[in-house]
Amino acid sequence: MKKIRKRYFIFVAVAVVVGVLVLVNLKAREKRALAVQTEGVAKRDITMVISASGSVRPKRKVDISASTIGKVTRVAVKEGEVVRKGQFLLQIDPVELETTVARIRAMLEAAKSSEKQAVAQAEQARNDYEREKTLLEGGHRTMQEVETSKTNDDVAAARLEAVKQEVAQYRANLESAEHSLKEVTIVSPMSGIVTRRNVEEGEIAIMGTLNNLGTVLLTIADLSTIETEIEVDETEVTHMKIGDKAKVTLDAFPDTSFTGEVTEIGNSPIVSGASAAQQGVDFKVVVTLHGTIPNVRPGLSADAEITVAEAKGALTIPIQSLTARRKRDLKGYKAVSDTTGAADTAKTADAARPAPAEADTAKSGAGDTEVEGVFVVKDARAQFRTVKVGISSQKYFEVTSGLEAGDKVVSGNFKAIRELKDGQRVKITGKSESGAKDKEKAK
Repeated sequence: MKKIRKRYFIFVAVAVVVGVLVLVNLKAREKRALAVQTEGVAKRDITMVISASGSVRPKRKVDISASTIGKVTRVAVKEGEVVRKGQFLLQIDPVELETTVARIRAMLEAAKSSEKQAVAQAEQARNDYEREKTLLEGGHRTMQEVETSKTNDDVAAARLEAVKQEVAQYRANLESAEHSLKEVTIVSPMSGIVTRRNVEEGEIAIMGTLNNLGTVLLTIADLSTIETEIEVDETEVTHMKIGDKAKVTLDAFPDTSFTGEVTEIGNSPIVSGASAAQQGVDFKVVVTLHGTIPNVRPGLSADAEITVAEAKGALTIPIQSLTARRKRDLKGYKAVSDTTGAADTAKTADAARPAPAEADTAKSGAGDTEVEGVFVVKDARAQFRTVKVGISSQKYFEVTSGLEAGDKVVSGNFKAIRELKDGQRVKITGKSESGAKDKEKAK
């Protein structure tokens, strides 16, 4: 019995010692200050720029296809050649169509001769009918003879009308055949440059049908006005508007940049990706460049930087300073208005904003609602403060409410910001090597 009591007291003593050690360790951790870097809230001029890649294209181009099937007998231009409107380009074998035109023209002339004969016969039948009516009044003709004359007059008039319709039909067929013959001689519909030549003499040109495209023989482009077509992510395209200024650089001219402006923003998405779960949605944006570009070629790779917003003298914080915390993890949670949570988050969400590593899927319950903010260093402690942000540049967010100029916000490193808790003790250090790397990544 004494042995059991002794073991019991020993067990209790060990448990007490362990508890005291754990408590002391926790207290020591609470007193231990986390090393962080800070940056002051200051006024700056910031510009929000959206970058995207694409290729250049002429604002106006024409693909020339065949309107009839035939062998190409002559090609008069080369790729890269400058042409004028109305200039001869190529010809498709016209022999068959020339024969068709000659045959229809002969048939038309024959129909015209038949028309003249029908006119004469109709006039004679009309005169005979009038004479028979006069003789009937004098008693020299019977009614039956007059009716027969009337029938002959009607038949002659009907035949004349039929011949006239036949002439009109041949005339329409001739016009169609002459148009087809004209189409085999292809001239340039506009002034420009031959940017593509897909045909050689002796090849067969195929015309398009309802379900099949025809052979594109030549492409003529007007390179006096150049556009850049880029694809912009769905999270960024909503910030753009027609007229936004842009700077465009071409890989072919790395030392030169060109100015332009947004002239078209697509409404239909361009869906890409291997699977529906991992696909990205982009929208087409067209930037029209100012001036001309010597030696430009359609399809050259281009990078565009589009200025979508500017703020002069705005209060700013580093991008990496913005983070999110659940309401229940903040000191004085009950005093925090629920209206500053999800509603503010939705209003201040920005395409360029880095997603916090600790952000979880939205959960039910006010305590699980996340709020965006920064950690302000005051009295050697980090205090979480909710903020509203506006536009962003590559390095800074505009702050619209929640901070004042001169406030010191935690700006690094990212690991410290992720682990930092509201009210935790901190010590400000110089820029560490890891912090420098993190900032370099943020750029």
